[in-house]
Amino acid sequence: MAVLFLLAAFVGCVVARPSSENLTPVEITLYYESLCPGCRIFIPNQLLPAYTDLKYDYRSLISKLTLVPYGWVAVKNATSHDYACQHGESECEGNRLHACAIKYIPDQVATIEYISCLDQLESNYLTFASSQYPIDECQDKLPEGVYSKIMSCYNSDEAWELFQNNGKKTTSFFPKGGFIPYVSFNNKRDDELAISAFKDFRKTLCEAAGVADPDCSA
Repeated sequence: MAVLFLLAAFVGCVVARPSSENLTPVEITLYYESLCPGCRIFIPNQLLPAYTDLKYDYRSLISKLTLVPYGWVAVKNATSHDYACQHGESECEGNRLHACAIKYIPDQVATIEYISCLDQLESNYLTFASSQYPIDECQDKLPEGVYSKIMSCYNSDEAWELFQNNGKKTTSFFPKGGFIPYVSFNNKRDDELAISAFKDFRKTLCEAAGVADPDCSA
């Protein structure tokens, strides 16, 4: 009886893996803003579960994940770091913090968990838009010693360099504008697919990777 119980427990912990037949892992690029309401919904509720789901191995469907925190920014004077982010100065702060975190957190899941924690701190983004971005929060989500590296980056020109590089990526991808958050598959512009991904990222990921298994998007 004990053996049957242990076997059942083991089976219950097995993560379903996609068949390699017709499977093509995809590159995912997420263009977002640190205080965009839709972005703050998407990252913790759609992107993070794709990396932490214990029922299906969605991570194997992603060959590369790139996070680009920038969005819609008016460049007044790049030399003096004079920018106007869509949701205020605190969003510019948040975009720089995220950029440093993305660079220095060694584990991608930890990166998404950290950003998700920041996203869920306050439901009213206007509170942050009129004050300082909460750069000191969610340290418990970080590996030991990483916060000091993020802060060293954030308080230096390195953060501005990352910010500006993300700006170049964003404006290159959206030469005539678009919407945020935007999920790009294999570096392609496909608005329909991006909207589908925003609504149900895991289902859209399965379809984009060519997985027919119904368990994939269940």
